Amino acid sequence: MSTSLNVALVAEFDLCEKLAETLEQSCLEIEKLSVVELFPFSEEQGIRFNNKSVEQLPLDETEWSDFNYVFFAGDVTHAAHMAKAAQAGCVVIDLKGVCASLNDVPLIVPSINDEQLVVLQRNIVSLPDPQVTQFVFSVSQFARENTLSQVLVTSLLPASYIDSDTVNKLAGQTAQLLNGIPLDEEQQRLAFDVFPSPKSPASLAAQVEKIFPQLSNVIFHQVHVPVFYGMAQMVTLRSEYEFDAQAQLQAWQANELVDYREASALTPVTNGEAEAGEAPKLHIGGLTALENGMQFWLVADEQRFDIALLGVKLAELVYQKGYGTIRTN
Repeated sequence: MSTSLNVALVAEFDLCEKLAETLEQSCLEIEKLSVVELFPFSEEQGIRFNNKSVEQLPLDETEWSDFNYVFFAGDVTHAAHMAKAAQAGCVVIDLKGVCASLNDVPLIVPSINDEQLVVLQRNIVSLPDPQVTQFVFSVSQFARENTLSQVLVTSLLPASYIDSDTVNKLAGQTAQLLNGIPLDEEQQRLAFDVFPSPKSPASLAAQVEKIFPQLSNVIFHQVHVPVFYGMAQMVTLRSEYEFDAQAQLQAWQANELVDYREASALTPVTNGEAEAGEAPKLHIGGLTALENGMQFWLVADEQRFDIALLGVKLAELVYQKGYGTIRTN
């Protein structure tokens, strides 16, 4: 098995930075890291890895066979590029669940359903959509040990959930409105407002069911909120029988990636302040007991935790199983 890897990051600039930072802390032996500009970077935007500048490649000129692993954070319009990379022989880590609905593509949340990573028929393995990743990470023991009759997930989506351009638009609109300048009528108002997500809740529920077939009744409510970074979710679980939460509470307390606070709950902004310079975690709190059920609140930086950290852990899992360690060129 080769231990030195050539790795490509295919994402917008902000996420590439977070992926590179996370890869520096990983157990992967990376010989060379490159960036493929899925969205063109500006002149001043450059990625560094282990104190060295990272090569930036145009998307249409990339030789995919040069790479062992490709971290791909595009949307469905970029699926052809993802398929081309996989056909060239490199393993594609689909970071946003674009290929999640394909029967022959494993859908994995690291440490939750690792056993489902059996074979890579297409050379593609997917993380779910960040909403699903975060929710599934929080309810693994509940799903295994209780028969849940009702599961409701309300996701409060920040601007970064869409893209970095939306983050910039939120900042610009906020400044504009604070200075008394009205927005153009045709603009989607982001600042000081909320609006529903166009993403299909059925597709999110299908991803959950692919990981946990017993969770076939999850309902997602999705609302975009005027927050720059950090996704919050309120989860309600009910069972037809007596509900045992103790195993899940113990699992939260034992998991180094989870910050469980029984008496308090972080918000996206306070989470960002608390994690400055620290390793990202899933923060869980606001626990409320219900009749045969419970409700709780969870917050994470969806880019640093749900995508970058768990995406790299997924690549480590793939590597440990021997996939993508021999180049095809």
